[in-house]
This record gives sequence, structure tokens and C-alpha cells, in this order.
Amino acid sequence: MRSISPPQPSRVRIVALVALAVVFVLFLSANGVASFYTDWLWFDNLDLGSIWTTILGTRVLLAVVFSVLFFLILWGNLYVADRLKPEVRPQSAEEDLVERYHAVVGSQAGKVRFGIAALFGLIAGANTSSQWETWLLFRSGGEFGRVDPQFGRDFGFYVFRLPFWSFLVDWFFAALILTLIVVVVAHYLNGSIRASVPQEQRVSSGVKFHISMLLAVLALIRAAAYWLDRYHLVTSTRGAYDGALATDVNIQLPALNLLTLIALFGAALFVANVRRPGWGLPVVALGIWLVSHFVIGGIFPLAYQRLRVDPVQSQREQEFVARNIEATRFGYNLNPSIVDFSNYEPNLTAADVAAYEDVLTNVPVVDPLLAQEEVTRTEAQRNIYSFSDILDVDRYMIDGQFRPVVISGRELNLSETNDNWESEHVIFTHGNGLALAAAFDETATVSGESRNLDYLIRGLGESEIDADLQLDTPFDQPRIYYGEALDGYAIVGAAREEVDFQTSDNTSVGFRYDGDGGVSVGSLLRRTAYALRFRELDPLISRNVTDDSRVIYNRGIRERVENLAPFLEFDTDPYPVVAQGGLFWIIDGYTTTSEIPYSQSVDTSVSGPLSGGYNYVRNSVKAVVDAYNGTVTMYVIDDQDPLINAWSDVFPELFTPDAEMPDEIRAHLKYPQDIFTVQTDMWADYVVEDSAQFIQGDVAWSIAAQPGREAQEVEDTSASLASMQAQYLMARLPGSEETEFVLQRIFVPRSGAAGTTTARPNITGIMMARSDPGRYGELVLVELPGGEVDAPDLVHSAIRRNDELTVFIREKAGAEVEFGNMSVLLLEDTIVYVRPVYVESNSATAVPELQRVVAVNGNRIFMGGSVAEAVNGVITGGGAPVLDTDTAEGTDDGVAAADDLFDPTGKSVVELITDAEQLLADAAAAEASGQLEAAQRMRAGAQIAIQAANDLLGGVPVTTTTLPPVVEEEPAEEAVVEEDPESAAADG
Repeated sequence: MRSISPPQPSRVRIVALVALAVVFVLFLSANGVASFYTDWLWFDNLDLGSIWTTILGTRVLLAVVFSVLFFLILWGNLYVADRLKPEVRPQSAEEDLVERYHAVVGSQAGKVRFGIAALFGLIAGANTSSQWETWLLFRSGGEFGRVDPQFGRDFGFYVFRLPFWSFLVDWFFAALILTLIVVVVAHYLNGSIRASVPQEQRVSSGVKFHISMLLAVLALIRAAAYWLDRYHLVTSTRGAYDGALATDVNIQLPALNLLTLIALFGAALFVANVRRPGWGLPVVALGIWLVSHFVIGGIFPLAYQRLRVDPVQSQREQEFVARNIEATRFGYNLNPSIVDFSNYEPNLTAADVAAYEDVLTNVPVVDPLLAQEEVTRTEAQRNIYSFSDILDVDRYMIDGQFRPVVISGRELNLSETNDNWESEHVIFTHGNGLALAAAFDETATVSGESRNLDYLIRGLGESEIDADLQLDTPFDQPRIYYGEALDGYAIVGAAREEVDFQTSDNTSVGFRYDGDGGVSVGSLLRRTAYALRFRELDPLISRNVTDDSRVIYNRGIRERVENLAPFLEFDTDPYPVVAQGGLFWIIDGYTTTSEIPYSQSVDTSVSGPLSGGYNYVRNSVKAVVDAYNGTVTMYVIDDQDPLINAWSDVFPELFTPDAEMPDEIRAHLKYPQDIFTVQTDMWADYVVEDSAQFIQGDVAWSIAAQPGREAQEVEDTSASLASMQAQYLMARLPGSEETEFVLQRIFVPRSGAAGTTTARPNITGIMMARSDPGRYGELVLVELPGGEVDAPDLVHSAIRRNDELTVFIREKAGAEVEFGNMSVLLLEDTIVYVRPVYVESNSATAVPELQRVVAVNGNRIFMGGSVAEAVNGVITGGGAPVLDTDTAEGTDDGVAAADDLFDPTGKSVVELITDAEQLLADAAAAEASGQLEAAQRMRAGAQIAIQAANDLLGGVPVTTTTLPPVVEEEPAEEAVVEEDPESAAADG
């Protein structure tokens, strides 16, 4: 009788199920596939598709190579395991389990072996794709031209070679560990290993050989790891200072050498175990290795550090700390030119003011933080526009010279548009123009209770450009399609016009984008891909999207450059530049590594993109992004950086030589605050060159404390723990005749750091980074005499105690009075502090307004309506301007002119007495020649000199504010004898 077979599923049903499964998988991965495809379109649109293919190709290559490699290792060992399985398996308690396994696998053992090897291979290989940067640097990296003092190897070995070698060793070790585990399981399932049988039957000789050889190879790989670990000592971060210190060199390094030999010895024992019964030799090898690893490699170094190094650290660590100092200075490019300022005197004179007029007229009195509210109130004009939270600082050519300005782009604020797809992506697509205002004070005297910003570029539509702003080309393309805060996407070239801006009478002005930005969406495939990428159906179904439409995305400046160069770090603050008739964004790019021998790593608590974990950084790239077209040009400005040279070899189409940068862009390069903050933080410690003093720590510096902003409330001292931020200034370096744009930060002694109990911290140095063409990136350190120049927070306290400010605050009762940024200016051989005073009324629409400026020199403080008035008040105490009269111009008869005044500031008692005698002699000569008024003024000058000498003898410092007023008396024509009042009355 014929058996009835079970019904077989039809071919159609099978195909349908497979098709449904494929559709389901595609649905789940559709967004990923769409993002993959549209990423390629984005790179290709920028003519940088080779970057995308190079990175993708490298990742795929690594994944494939290591997947295949792991597959071959595991498959080969499983094949050997199958070949070694016994023909007759000894009976044991595990036999039932093994029988069930073979009943299931049966003749499919080869396929199972292939599947297991392929699965583990894919897992092991996929993770290696993240090593694409390591591999590309290994392939393209060169040398640094510097060698480490311990092993004598070029730094390039540690940065470019060692990371990839270490990755290989670690990967092979992990791969063989996993292989060993899988092979042991395979031998067990094949019946080659038994636990519940006599000892001589538990493992066959072939299996013993197989496992012993795997263990031997593992030991060899471990030996290679120990050998490479020797080189990692010079980048160790476990000690008080980074690098190989006394314990590392004297104990850890010999321990690693010994562990390498022990690992090799263990490999020999594993091989020798093949011909010996039992597993005694492998157990001995593992025991020796474990004891050595934990005792020699762990306990001995700890004991040596505590017992031999810590008690005399300054002696035992001195040589190695010297290495750390030298390497750290290299790692952070800390090679400033040193300028001596030891002739400091708190004696600002009229001659100093005249000589440094270009510095004083460029003092930034507009605070980028406080002025932002006024810019937003006056220039946003519509809620759909916004400005950056803190205005950027730059310099522009005004009246024939570069002057400081504040600047911010008027960007689109999508959160304020109508909440519908068409408004957000088709109608409102871009920002428009910018606000650019003078940061300097053009007012010579008090000009009223407040001053509004002096805009040089403002407004929408036809840009209102001040005639004093000398641009090489007109600013005729102000639209911002790519910005600092833009995100999302926009559809340009749609069926309807975009809104360019709205006039004062709420009339919308239309615009059609004619730039090169964006990717064409002229096909159904592309529209579908972008609908999936953005998870919105509208790009696929909207009638506004036509064959001529383009989609603009990756619009944020940082997002844009990070997608193009993910191997670089980028600055937190892109800034706009008006050049070549349009608007561009400049953002700084950095190369970093943590592999420089002995260089100190940045504290991981540092915020921002340079947030720690590295010990080398260079500002090697300036990325320039066209705000209208979105094109990105990355200029290499430091071709001495081996890291950027390596990346330039990998991606030659991405980087452009510095020489090709347009002059209009170059004129606005600024040394970035992010890297300068890191450098100055490091310099505070590494200002010390002597390693013994460095370890001692008492001569290190700190960043000066940030002066507070509040003027009317007494501040808690614990609130001033923040370090002073770097500030952009127009300055003239000591000994230089030219004013230039610099970034500046102030140092104080470590004992005077914020948060300590020291009462009077003083400035020890001022670090400046130069930004002008031809000098860009040069660091200059101005060293000041210790204990003579008050730190900014002390000057702030003195300003707050000033009587004139107290009266001013009382007059502004109900309003908030606060300070702007404090500028510290070097003028000849003295220092002047200038700080603006802002007032914000309690009105709901009020913004902080600049109303006063305070100037300080030594112990002289004056508040005026402008920088000129405040500085003049410091010199004269608020009186008439004092001129420098060291060489008085004489009249025809050689007698000093009558309108000369005497300035006693900074003179000694002997000098004052000598000057008084000379003035009296000159007065007698002038009187003899009939110049009575001149003689009177000279006698008044002599009186000032005598009074000043008396003050010095009495211990009172001489300042123009402490001198008594000069009372002018009419010269007597004849002697008058005073009479006693009573006798006069009697005579009457």
C-alpha cells in the first residue's frame, strides 16, 4: 500500500513568504538605506565624493579583511577539530547529549561549521571598521623629527605606527581566545573530550596537540603585547605627571621585559606539553604567568613608588619631569617670545596717551554679551530672525585703519515660523544680512546718559553700509542659507517664491534662490529617498517640489565641516565675515592625538570640543563656508603639523594650501579662543622650566580670576572662582610700533589664584596670541615684575569702592548697573585698565546701555563718559589735560611758556626739590622780562612740586588726585603790612 506524503507548500506560497520577508526587512532598513544614499548625493554635490568613498571603502575593507581572517582562523580550527574526532567515542555520561547533537546536525556538519565561522567572522570584522582612522594614519603618516628620550624613536612611531600594531595584537589575542573556546566546545561535541572517563581517555593526543598549539600561539601574542606595552609607558597617564617616570623606567620597564620572556617561555612549555602526558606544563606556565603579571607587573611597581619614590620625589622624578616639561611645551606649541616689562611704573602721562592714541581709541567698550540684547531688539525686526547669544569680535577697515567691531549674522529662527511644513521648508528658507557695529568708543566727551550701538552694517533688503566701512567689494549677497544655528532642511527652486524679508509695512519681498547649494530632487527616487531620510511624506507629495527643486541640508556650520572631516576637531564658535561681496563663515579645525611621548594630557573636565584626553593639538585648518552656496574650503595654515600632512595625503581634494586663501578672508583670521584657553591653562603650570621647582609647585602660575559684573551688590568671594576668559584687543606689544589684533589672557601667581586665601594677587604675566597676516599664531609672553601690578579682580574691587561710582549707582536707583569686559592695556611702561559701565532700566523693553567708562592706572581711578574722558581724568584728576613738558618750548627770549603745567607724578623727593628750584629761577627770569602771568604759573608749579615732596616725606604716594588745588594770586604791586583788627578799629 502506497504511503500518503504530507502536502508540500506550493512554490507560489514560498515565493510570497520570501517576498514579504524581504519587504519587511527593507521597510525596517529603509531610513538607513535612504540616509546612506543621500549622504553620497550630498558629498557628490560638493565635488567631494572621493572623501565619502575613501572613508566608506576603508571601513568596508577593514571589515571584510578581518571578517575573512577570523573566518579562516575559526573555520580552519573547526575543520581540524572535525578531523580529530574519534571513530569510536568512549561511553560516558555526556554521550546522550552528544548523540542528540549528531542526530540534529547529521550530514550537515560542514555547513554548520561554515555558518558558525561566518557568523563569528562577521561580528569580529564589523567592529574593526571603526579603526579606519588608525589604518589611514598608519598608511600615510610620516615623522615628527623629534625622538623620545627613553627609546630613541621618532614621535611618528607612537602617533602613526604603534596604535595600529597594538590594535592588531589585541585583535588577534581576542580572536584566538574566542577560537579556543569554540574549538574546545567542538571537540567536546565530537566526543574528543570527555570529563567522566578515566584520565588517560579524557583528551586524545591529537586534541592535546591542537589545544597546546593554540595556547602556544596565544602566549606568543601575549609576548608581543608585553613588548609593545613597553612603548606605551612613555604615554602613561597613571602617575602624577604623564610619561614614563622613575617607577616606570626602573621597575615597570624591566618587569615588561621579564614578562615578555616569561610569555615566550610559556609558549615553549605549551609546545613541550605535546609530548608529555597530562597538563602539568600548561598549568605551570599559566601559574608563572599569573604570578609574574600581578606581582612583578603590579605589586612591585606600587611598592617601589610608595617606598622609594614618594619620599624623595623631587630627586627621583627630576629627570623624567624635565622630559615631561619639554614634551608638553612641544605638544601644545608653547614657545612664546618673552618680552620683559620690568620697568613698570604706575605713572600714565599725557605723552603716553599721545604715543598710544591708536590703542586707546580702539579699546573695546561694547561688551559682546551685554550688547546682544540691543542687537536683538533693534535688528531682529521679526521673530523669525535671531542673533548669536554672544556677539563675535573682529576688526574691519574703517577710516584707513583696522578697528574692532562686534558682528553677528541675522539667522533664521524656524521655531517662530508658522507650524506647517510649507512655512518651515519652502517659504522661510534663509536668514538675511548681519549686524556689524563699532566696538570702540568714538565719543571724546560725555555724550548723554546712554549711547546706542554705532552700526556699520544693519538692516534688511538693501544693506545699509556705513561709508566708513571700507570693503573691497559691495555687500550685495547678504542671504544666509548656511549658518551657525541653522538645522533641518529647506527646499529651494520650488513652485512658489521664498520670503526674502518683510518691509516695515509688513509687505513680503519674494526671492528665488540662484546659487549652487543643495542637491537636485528632480527624480522620484530622490524624492522618495529624502522623504525617508527626513521621515516626512511632504517632499514626495508636495506640488511645491518640482523637477527644478533642490534640497539644502546639513546647514549648520559645525555639522557641515564635521561631516566632511570627521577626523578633525572643530571650534565651538564659527564667526561671520563680510568678503568678496557676500558673507562667509570661518571655523577653526584642530588636529589632536594622545600619543606624544611624555606630553601632559588635558584634564578631561575641560568643556568644549577640546575636552581632554589628548596631549597634542594644533590649529592647522581654517574652514571657510559660503553662507549662500554652502561650499566649504579647508585651508591648511600649519604645514609643519605632521598630522594634517598625513590627512592631506589621504584626502588631497579636501585641503587647500594656505597661499590660495583670498586676502579678504585672511584679513579676518583670528587666533581661536578654544585652543588659546587650553594653551594658557597649560602654560600656568609649564611656565616653570626647572623640574625640581616644577615638582615643588610653589612658583607656578594661575589664570587670573574673572572680575564680576555686578556693580551694586557686594559679591561673595566664592563667586569669583571662574578663570578670566581670553579677550580680543587692538594692542601694541612692548617694543613694537604697530598696533595689531591679539588675543590676551592674564596670569597671577599660583598662591594668588582664585579661591585661595591670598589677599592681593598680582599680575605675573600676560600671554598674547597674534592674529594679523604674517604673524598669525605667534605667542608672546609679557613678563611683569612680581607684586607690583594688581590683578583684574583687585582692580574690580577698587572700582566698586570708588565714590564717584557709588554716587552714580545711587542716581540710577531702580536700574541694574553692571560692568562690561575689563581691558588690560600695555602703554609704554605702564598698564591701564578700562571697563565700560552699562545700565539697564526696569522697563520691560529695556536693554543694557553703555553710559560710563572707568579707567584705572595704579591707585588712580576715574569714571567718565568716554574712554578719552576717563583716561584724561586718570592723568589730571578731572581737570584740564596735562601735557608732557619734559622739554618745554621756550619763547623768543628763552623763557618757558606761561601755559606749561608741572606734573609731579612718579618723581622722587630730590627731583621734586630740584624742579621747584628751577621753576622759581625761571619765574624770576620771566618776571624780570615782564612776563608776569608766566612767572605766576611757574611759581604755582613750584608750589605743586614742594607740596608733592612734602607728601612723599610724609608717606603719602603722589598722584594727581591727591595734589591740592593751585590758588592763583595776583602779583602784589607794593608791599602791604597787615594790621591787627583791633588796632585798625581804633584807628578808625
